[in-house]
Amino acid sequence: MNLSAFDKFGELVWGALALQSEAFQQIITLPDGVFLALLIVFLAGLSRAIGQGIVLFLNRVQPLRYFLSLLLGAILFAFSYIFWVLSTWVVSSLIDRQYTSLISLASTLGLSYSPLILGIFVALPYLGVPISIILSIWSFFAYLIGLRIALNSDTWEAFWAGVLGWIVFEILQRTIGRPIAYLGKWLKTSVAGVRLVTDLKDVEEILQKKARQTTGKRSD
Repeated sequence: MNLSAFDKFGELVWGALALQSEAFQQIITLPDGVFLALLIVFLAGLSRAIGQGIVLFLNRVQPLRYFLSLLLGAILFAFSYIFWVLSTWVVSSLIDRQYTSLISLASTLGLSYSPLILGIFVALPYLGVPISIILSIWSFFAYLIGLRIALNSDTWEAFWAGVLGWIVFEILQRTIGRPIAYLGKWLKTSVAGVRLVTDLKDVEEILQKKARQTTGKRSD
């Protein structure tokens, strides 16, 4: 019986969390590996959206709009992953000057998003920003391992390919991707029905302000 990547979902995700190169090698060889990678990215985006769900409460978003906003956030997150994969693929192909499998790259990089499935914990008061930073660093190390496996290169080559891919990604975001970013913000605002405060630091400041106001009312 041939197992697909979905049959080893837990094993692959745990392997990625443990930064095990075997997990990244398996997702390339297993059937439906790229589709599982897309699912992991979607779940990471959904977890991140749920973790930032406090933003929706602060903005008094209605229940239906709340769930639609979570879904939209996960979808937009997945689109950013697609652009990230493409920019990394272009750069790695130029560096190696040989064919790099886009499917293999998409599979391993998608699996590297596994730590971000824990993004729901960014909702913890005062710990949201540190946890977000830790998850980003954790995911970056997983990304390096996945990139090394996909490119069949050493760690330093993967590192520089990743750095240059990130630079290209940032350039694309600030040029041709700017209209797409504006569209994404417009969609989020339209679905939520209110103008959203999304920066984690701003959210923490709002929470602290509300806490001080509540404490002040109780003392009165």
